[in-house]
Amino acid sequence: MVADKLDTRRGGPGFRLYHSMQDNVCTYVPLDKHGPETYRRAVYHQNSRASVVDLMTEFDQPDCTFSAPKRAETTTPLQSLTMLNHSFTLDMAAALAERLKQEADDDVAAQVDRVYRLCYSRPATKEEVSACRQLVDRHGLAALCHVLLNTSEMIYVR
Repeated sequence: MVADKLDTRRGGPGFRLYHSMQDNVCTYVPLDKHGPETYRRAVYHQNSRASVVDLMTEFDQPDCTFSAPKRAETTTPLQSLTMLNHSFTLDMAAALAERLKQEADDDVAAQVDRVYRLCYSRPATKEEVSACRQLVDRHGLAALCHVLLNTSEMIYVR
């Protein structure tokens, strides 16, 4: 949502996060790249009972073969590694950086303030602006977006 890529339309076709190959049996291979057709709420994800989708599984997607009246809530190192390294997260960080460039031009302080308002619903402090400016100067705006998408303040609802 903060990257302005979420398709919020109701209804329509679902999407799959895997390729299905059928020989004598069906084999399911997770997608390497995620396109705009997958930028929808998870309720539109068409899941096969035999498929395992890494991005969904790491974040406690229930086993499709059983009913799940309540979702598990875990915090694991694998979730952090997925958020840091998965192509979807990297794509969303790049999209968020592009959004900031469009909305705040090349003014790094304005970009930092905007990304804090988008991610945290609050303005950045002077210390945060200074630290973020240094990060952007060294590693670029997409790196800052990648960091912010992985912070506890962004991930957890308090």
